[in-house]
Amino acid sequence: MKDSLISDVKFNCDVSDAKFWGYFSLCGLLMRFRDLYRSERNLPPWAPIDQKEISGWIAEKEARWAELEAMDFRTLMIEGEQYDPFDISGINNALKHTGLIYGAGYGVYMKPNFLLAELQARTEILDYTVYFAERELARDVFVSSGMVQGRCIFLRLEPLQAFLWEKFLESGAKKNLYLDYGFQHYGFSPGQNRDAGFEKDFKEMVRNYSDVVLHHELAEAMEDVPEWPDILTKAGDRDTELLIRALKDLISDTSGHGPLKKIILTKDRGALGLYTGLIDGYRKGMYPEIRQAFQKFVLHEEWQIMEAAREAGYSKFIALREKVLASYKAGRSKESLSREVKALLS
Repeated sequence: MKDSLISDVKFNCDVSDAKFWGYFSLCGLLMRFRDLYRSERNLPPWAPIDQKEISGWIAEKEARWAELEAMDFRTLMIEGEQYDPFDISGINNALKHTGLIYGAGYGVYMKPNFLLAELQARTEILDYTVYFAERELARDVFVSSGMVQGRCIFLRLEPLQAFLWEKFLESGAKKNLYLDYGFQHYGFSPGQNRDAGFEKDFKEMVRNYSDVVLHHELAEAMEDVPEWPDILTKAGDRDTELLIRALKDLISDTSGHGPLKKIILTKDRGALGLYTGLIDGYRKGMYPEIRQAFQKFVLHEEWQIMEAAREAGYSKFIALREKVLASYKAGRSKESLSREVKALLS
């Protein structure tokens, strides 16, 4: 059952990638291919890759896309029962004694995402079931470290480790005082020897930082508004969708249920540095106050500085969301809604 399930989930992942690969830049696609290649071979993010081997692997993936992009997703067969690939509850109920966890949903650009992984741990928080996924057995090329599906939150430690490793290398190559501060408070410095102790400590940091991801996903669920999926569908273009998603992320981050509040309450300097350094893209432009507050915090070590920035940010982003909702409820055309969102959030 396990092998056939892995095969079917991988097939659905490949179909999704075939339909949506064109939405992403070539550079971004190649980086994600490297992560997927390592995942399929159970390699840590710091393991070297044979360039000839991965080039052939990528060529095989791309060659299949033409035939896969017109195909439908497969139903999943578990113990003689068929399941729709988006029936998360039914599938996980069927897998509850196998040590496996299954996830499915829609990511950026409404791309279907699928996951089959080994379950590391399961817990309950505020009426949500939280699953910690470790070794990933099947996944598509575009991943997020956290996912909310109904009353379930999935935390994906493997891609989170790969992401933080990439940022650790980046902090050594480019001076980033936020990331440097964060990694140093977790006991890491650029260029240090990578031995068994390093790898163990790095995994412990990943597990610690997964709490930041957890509280982002938890706040996202609790701050959700029913109109948001329709607004994303009506976004009009990629930039507008990314702006809307950035606003939603910042509401979650600055929420009283979110990661910034948890970081401040626990006085986790490492997580604060990493969180601040990892804000990029539209979120960075929409929330410059967080980095300004961090710079003051480093000088004065007063957590109230960060709390004031969090509260002000939350008020600001909630007000922006109300304006976006008002534009949507006014029945604007897709083009008009897109223009208004860009004027508000850019």
